[in-house]
Amino acid sequence: MCVRAQKQTPEQRAAQIQQMAEAQARIAAAQAAAAASAALSKKAGDDAGHALTKAELQLMLKEFAPNETFDPEVEDMLMVVADDFLDSVLEHSIQLAKHRGGDTLETQDVLLHLERHWDIHIPGFEGEEVRAYPEKKDAGPHATRLAAVRRTVAAATAASNAQRKQARLAAERAKKGEVEGEGDEDEDVEA
Repeated sequence: MCVRAQKQTPEQRAAQIQQMAEAQARIAAAQAAAAASAALSKKAGDDAGHALTKAELQLMLKEFAPNETFDPEVEDMLMVVADDFLDSVLEHSIQLAKHRGGDTLETQDVLLHLERHWDIHIPGFEGEEVRAYPEKKDAGPHATRLAAVRRTVAAATAASNAQRKQARLAAERAKKGEVEGEGDEDEDVEA
């Protein structure tokens, strides 16, 4: 059975070229938008593009410690840490939303990630929205056998280690006794 490749018609070839041109135009537009965004963030100052601004950090510090101030390096570091935290929470929350089959990020996704990974509980959002881990049920006969094998191997390993330790200690005692015995012979020769 021989399958022959169909030749493209001029119309199909033209459509394919048009699709490639449109794709290249979309890529160029995305690159231009990214470049414009980067230029705007540079013009806006150091705080642009961060989850927290330096002014917000100073306000939080004044709330907790009115007589203290941040070093500029500390402010920059805290802004980066806040950005990294936010990126991590969003990334994992989106993965949870995809896992549950949703196409939108919901509050329950963020709450679940914060509670399970960071042990952060947001007041007013706790309760039924986020279920606790299910309690482990009886593992079944296979898991019970595996646990018994693991216990047996652990006990055998511990016994083997204890025997090796006893043998090593006995060898050290014997060697120590030989060294002390040789010292006694030397004293008898001099006397």
